[in-house]
Amino acid sequence: MRKEEPLSGEQSMQIIHQMISQAKNNYSENGVSWLLWGILLFLASMSTYIFIDIKASDIFMGWNIFGVASIILLLYRVFSKPLKKQVKTYVDDLMKMVDLGFIACMGIVILAININAVSPRAGFCFLLMLFAFLMIIKGGAIRSRSLQVGAVVNWLGALGILLVPEFKHVMLIVAAAVLTGYIIPGILLMRKYKTTNK
Repeated sequence: MRKEEPLSGEQSMQIIHQMISQAKNNYSENGVSWLLWGILLFLASMSTYIFIDIKASDIFMGWNIFGVASIILLLYRVFSKPLKKQVKTYVDDLMKMVDLGFIACMGIVILAININAVSPRAGFCFLLMLFAFLMIIKGGAIRSRSLQVGAVVNWLGALGILLVPEFKHVMLIVAAAVLTGYIIPGILLMRKYKTTNK
């Protein structure tokens, strides 16, 4: 059996620099998905607030529309082919696993709300915690301060949900949290992406 030659210190450092450089250049966000999901979540939250206020028979109609739109967008994302061939890295694969885990957890929380296993208040508290978890990971991966701030706001929103007496105020908290955690970072990431890729 042949013994592998140990790498010199210079060779090791060169490999590390190459890996860091490749990870930095390959994984980026253009902000579109953050902005799109943020707008859908914001509209669903605000519509529920309005439906509660006007005493509508189906206060969750906005969330049902959001659910259908989400399924269509996710199917499109899964089955559409990327415009250009990209070299996949470990970071790309890791972020796909993070997305998959997030979607699975979110699906379970939504199911739990729909079958009355948890109250809507608890369910939305759990959802904001999940949103924050996704934001802190993705924000760390792309060094986005706005996503990291959004994560903190979403965790604070989850705590706030436990303290407000009326469910319609829960919807205001969710709307404010997604505005801060999805929409604003989405706009900032889009601007940064356009500036970088000019």
